[in-house]
Amino acid sequence: MEAALVELLAPLTDSRRAHTIEVGRKVERVAHLVPEHLRVEAVTAAYLHDVGYGYPVSGFHPLDGAELLSARGYSPVVCYLVAFHSGSTVEAEVRGIDASALEQFALSTEVPGIDIANDLVWWADMTTGPTGETVTLDERLAEIRVRYPEGTLVRTAIDRSEPLLRGAVQRASGSM
Repeated sequence: MEAALVELLAPLTDSRRAHTIEVGRKVERVAHLVPEHLRVEAVTAAYLHDVGYGYPVSGFHPLDGAELLSARGYSPVVCYLVAFHSGSTVEAEVRGIDASALEQFALSTEVPGIDIANDLVWWADMTTGPTGETVTLDERLAEIRVRYPEGTLVRTAIDRSEPLLRGAVQRASGSM
């Protein structure tokens, strides 16, 4: 992992960093499934998908991460993959965050292969536990539901986004 990524991940807790690094490693191992022009960006986004936890501004890590990376000159593709990872639009809605906050990171044109890159980031995130261990999607959802009791924002968002998460994991798994 390159020094710039290590530096950006330094403010994360040890467990969050372990999770994030393993997500990056997983996407790195399957990057051959992504069109060549997106491989580096998909892997970079996977390693940085949770970077916003270390640089809280709004308190919503996909947005905080995408804003940080944009300010540091990362590509629109990396910022898109970070901003929109793992059902973030559903969580933003649950949190009452205006859709335009994430939409600033939407890609202005169709990028061939972006769907598989997105699915692989979601797959890696949703099959990696909070300390970097490999888990099934069901185990990951159960673990999140234990950490975030019913009625909390994250729990509500996970419950609502479960069909989207399952779809992405299923598509990614089917392409391997």
